[in-house]
Amino acid sequence: MKIKSLFKVILTLLILSLLNNCEKFKRFGQEKYSCSPNKLSIQQIDIIKTNSINKAYMVIANKEVPLEINAINKNEVLLTNNSYTIKINKNNNEISISDENKIHFLKCESETFNM
Repeated sequence: MKIKSLFKVILTLLILSLLNNCEKFKRFGQEKYSCSPNKLSIQQIDIIKTNSINKAYMVIANKEVPLEINAINKNEVLLTNNSYTIKINKNNNEISISDENKIHFLKCESETFNM
């Protein structure tokens, strides 16, 4: 009887451990931020992560503009290009964009896809 309950506890802990570490097995991830109309005409921000590539771009007036990923973690993303610095707070989907001496705040909805 004790062996069965011990086996169940070990099996449960093993399954929880594997589920908690699924991030290591992720091959592809995409974060998409679809933005409501704004002064900068930014329609969308995309971040694509694979085992070998991290790529980001934004769509301005139906044209893709490449972005450099400066920092990315569970809570925040920092992207730049020649004109903008983009800071994305993943916890509350707050997106701030600075250009020269101005800061703009965008309202965007996020979608996440992992494989």
